[in-house]
Amino acid sequence: MDFEQKRWRYMASAMVLALCSGIGYAWSVFQKPLMENFDWTLKTISLTFTIQIMISTIAPVFLSRFQKRLGVKNYLRIGIAIYILGLLATMFTSSIGYLYLFYGIVVGIGIAMLYPTLIAYATSLFPDKTGMASGLLASSYGSGAILWAPIATFFMEKHSVLAVYGLLAVIFAVVMIPTSFLIRNVPGQFAVNASNIKVTSNNRKALKNYSWQEMLRTSTYYILLLALTLGATAGLMIAGHASGMLQEILSYTPEQAAVLVGLFSIFNALGRLVFGFLSDRLGRYNVMLLLFTVIGGSMILLSKTSGSIFIAALLAISSCYGGFTSMFSPVCADNFGMKNLAVNYAFLYIAYGLAGLVGPQLAAGIKTTSGGYDMAFLAVAGMSVVGFALILILKFKAKAAILKKL
Repeated sequence: MDFEQKRWRYMASAMVLALCSGIGYAWSVFQKPLMENFDWTLKTISLTFTIQIMISTIAPVFLSRFQKRLGVKNYLRIGIAIYILGLLATMFTSSIGYLYLFYGIVVGIGIAMLYPTLIAYATSLFPDKTGMASGLLASSYGSGAILWAPIATFFMEKHSVLAVYGLLAVIFAVVMIPTSFLIRNVPGQFAVNASNIKVTSNNRKALKNYSWQEMLRTSTYYILLLALTLGATAGLMIAGHASGMLQEILSYTPEQAAVLVGLFSIFNALGRLVFGFLSDRLGRYNVMLLLFTVIGGSMILLSKTSGSIFIAALLAISSCYGGFTSMFSPVCADNFGMKNLAVNYAFLYIAYGLAGLVGPQLAAGIKTTSGGYDMAFLAVAGMSVVGFALILILKFKAKAAILKKL
């Protein structure tokens, strides 16, 4: 059986590892118990989530080059070890600085070595269906909170919030370490020269394989970076504050909020899967225009409504955020080629970190100063308009490049 026939096995293994790497999406259920346990303010504790996102997105720029030297398997195993040790160390938190260091930085480095590597690996496994592959892997990662938020909430009722980090570390060790042995490196020319790659007018194959240095000299990279940052900001704002928003705005109990956080994660995962598939057929840019439209409208609804409409808007934002995360790898491959995807993707993934800096902190800052989230919702709606315009520019550039070749 050749590599192409076995690739679904490797894809399944990568999806399991991604599922276990998605602890960050359950952050909002830890946030309030930590605040109450240590008497920390919202803005102080929110910075933990921001640090983790920043580290997990900036570190790959420096670490991704070692993946080629070590091979995917060994690189992932090191990432798993750092990730689990960081969670174990979080059990002994006694100060906010300690939490920043171990949950923010150490766990962030572990995620930095896992998720970007896994999504580039999945895309390389299916060069003929990059949107599908990215969507499947991203949906697994985004599904983390579906499992981990309810599990964490259940055990926090019986044990301390810090003890739950140790429990999760043990679960991840039991699952991730054996699974890492099922990963196989993609043969050198498989992703580059796969005979079954279908090139369409929507998803053109890059004219050449760019190195990261060449990519950084293009205007397309910076427009994409900004557009993806704006697209991810809404979802990360909700991920960081969902539980608190539900408890304060809709008067939910922590347990009810945890259930809704899990539901948001389901829509997040479905969005990654559905929009990933759609982008293979409708085109990345067309799907991104749709996502910006829905996010902008939903943010306006959040500022004007409550009750079931408020929840529906949150679900729409969660699914669209999932859609944006499934675009990163395929749009990188479309514009800059498959050969150097693992490294190039790390530079584009910075957008996720920038969004993590803006989204949660914007909400925390506005909530602290105004007592509500409405201005944060409207600010993100405005960002969606800018993102929509940037994607139109990219569409125009792509059409101009095609006409130039005719």
